[in-house]
Amino acid sequence: MFTLNALIATRGLITTEDAEAFWRTRGTYPARTRDRALAALCASGELVSVRRGLYARAGSGRMGSPDPYLWASHLAPDAVLGLRTALEVRGVVVPNTARCIYFTRLASTGRGPTWCGTMMQPISHPVALVRVKNEFVETELVDGNGCSPIRVATVERAFVDVLDRPRLTGDWPDLILLLGAIAALELDRVIQYLAYLDNATTAAKVGWFLERHQEQFGVTPDVLCRLERMRPRGPHYLSRTHRVSGRYVSRWNLVVPPTL
Repeated sequence: MFTLNALIATRGLITTEDAEAFWRTRGTYPARTRDRALAALCASGELVSVRRGLYARAGSGRMGSPDPYLWASHLAPDAVLGLRTALEVRGVVVPNTARCIYFTRLASTGRGPTWCGTMMQPISHPVALVRVKNEFVETELVDGNGCSPIRVATVERAFVDVLDRPRLTGDWPDLILLLGAIAALELDRVIQYLAYLDNATTAAKVGWFLERHQEQFGVTPDVLCRLERMRPRGPHYLSRTHRVSGRYVSRWNLVVPPTL
């Protein structure tokens, strides 16, 4: 009990593996002793069970630990913080207190829990990545503020994923403002990730956006030509959920809403 109290005093989120590793530095304890100690801490109200094998320190708030990003990253073994959430973790945009988005194979289980008013939203990994077991492409492990590292999409992957699943960001004006906050992109990595996704419509969206922001991202004619070769063969709507008449952009085979 006392050794676990010393552990949870230093962090807001622990796993059974954390508890076992902590105890090993002080001797050998059977797993049942560890589990009983964790159960006792839950019964006393000092810990809250988030899911099997994952516990949060009771009373941890938004100004303490764990923060919503750390919590979300531990809700599934393959969790990857992505889209706007990844840009928040990396300091590109200010945090959104309403929602935290993470990729996982467990997305079919529905919404995750809510932590300090932030709803955890699981979404499925891109099918093309799952097919080749490459879900962690263009991701990095980021420091978890004293807890286990969290896996976060790179800025390049987040940029592409936002355009791949625009409905998860909001309307298109909001999406363009969000992506416009990115200071720089490694365009070779953007194109490589698009190749992994193998989605012509998404490639066309990326090309259309980068053509509009050539100066901001240092987009060369060669980059646009490479993206143009990845576009769909026929016209596609920029927004699949709002298929309204608009301007046809022949270079990208996209129908763009009049508001854009």
